Amino acid sequence: MELNGIHDSRFDRVADAFRDGFDSGRDVGACCAATLDGELVVDLWGGFTDRKKTGPWRQDTLVCMFSVTKAMTAICLLQAVDRGLVELDQPVARYWPEFAKHGKGSISLRQLMSHRAGLIGFHQPVRKEIYYRWEDMVAALAEEAPWWVPGTRHGYHARTFGYLLGEVLRRVSGLTVGEWFREELAVPLKLDFAIGVPAADLERCAQMLPARVRSGEKSALPEPMQRMMRDFYDVSTPTGAAFQNPALGPGYMNSADFRQAEMPALNGHGTARAVAQLYGNIGELLSTSVINEATRTHSLGPDEVLKSVTRFGLGFQLYHQEVPIGIRDGSFGHSGAGGSMAFYDPDRKIGFCYAMNQMQEGLITGGTSAMKVANALYDCL
Repeated sequence: MELNGIHDSRFDRVADAFRDGFDSGRDVGACCAATLDGELVVDLWGGFTDRKKTGPWRQDTLVCMFSVTKAMTAICLLQAVDRGLVELDQPVARYWPEFAKHGKGSISLRQLMSHRAGLIGFHQPVRKEIYYRWEDMVAALAEEAPWWVPGTRHGYHARTFGYLLGEVLRRVSGLTVGEWFREELAVPLKLDFAIGVPAADLERCAQMLPARVRSGEKSALPEPMQRMMRDFYDVSTPTGAAFQNPALGPGYMNSADFRQAEMPALNGHGTARAVAQLYGNIGELLSTSVINEATRTHSLGPDEVLKSVTRFGLGFQLYHQEVPIGIRDGSFGHSGAGGSMAFYDPDRKIGFCYAMNQMQEGLITGGTSAMKVANALYDCL
């Protein structure tokens, strides 16, 4: 497989690990990037943007990174905290009065950002179209009751996270998350990443390829993932409500509606270069005190939705040996459905991102290729 891009010669093993994803048949198209002390030292891409392998992956190919987006959204909210527009421990209803209904009056932004609010989905069936209509979605969330007493437990707010944080940001700044990210981060830093893809950029988007699952094949998923899958389609459970009420339908992630909507928990599209550079500059984007607060443990233990141990700060996944984000303790960032992963290691001053279009089944953290490439990066240091 011919690779494109650049990498410092000391990181040849990273290029080898990246190439292995294609040689092994895991990957169809992918990109990876890393910064060291803010300097871009790896920027690679290769493969194809479609299943038929007719479109080559290019330097400016955009790929959906799913929940990697959650950390991008969190950074926007943390900037608002830094600027005094919102306070972590004030009730969300102070900024969004309608939110106070049905026992939600005391829920704080801190609880939203650490997956402790209990608003993981809807108790009653909703139509999938609601996810593409911001006003309808946030109105429905304001009417919803928590699935547990807020603050007493935590569970992954897989899809609602972005709307909840996004509406707080919109109420205090007048900007949507997509607008804030573009004006405060993407344009100043020249980052090719968007939450809501402009129509003119749709042709640059890679086709996302669902995980390959062979009919009748015995599940190779780890036990925690098997536990989650037992509830996955039961919308009366937190897991089912979070992921399947409603089901967005086959191929939803390749539709123009999905790509152009602002879904700040799951549809950020961009390049690995952009995300790695954002993490590499995070010390200039947020104050030290806010970074320290956002990266200390707020939630740790059994997750009501994912049915495994998870560890969260404020919008960031934090390294934990059972669900590692990155390679070393102290790292923070976020993975995305199917195998993408991005993180920052403050000790080594590494910003990293790996993203691909061929999804893997049953992942909570980075996929096989992401972890191999990240490990190779550390082997080179």
